[in-house]
Amino acid sequence: MNQPHSRVYVYRGGVPLWLVLAVAAPLGMLVLTSLVLAVAFLGVAGSLAALLLPGWWKRRSVSGPTPRADGARTIELDPSQYRRVESRPPRNPN
Repeated sequence: MNQPHSRVYVYRGGVPLWLVLAVAAPLGMLVLTSLVLAVAFLGVAGSLAALLLPGWWKRRSVSGPTPRADGARTIELDPSQYRRVESRPPRNPN
């Protein structure tokens, strides 16, 4: 309780513009640089994914029977599973 009180000085004047710029400019450049690097990284990653994933997707092994020589993945049906599809609606018998 008998400690001496420390004096606090308060600056009541305006902050000079050079001081604001000296503090804010490096922080602003850091934020902008980080933003530009993040956008560039996402762009490069997206471009690589667009180039590499389709080729990788095509080369993936198919479980089950091996695909045809032309690379098409088809399902072979038994003849009893076929059903004729009419191109026009059936006629009304009335």
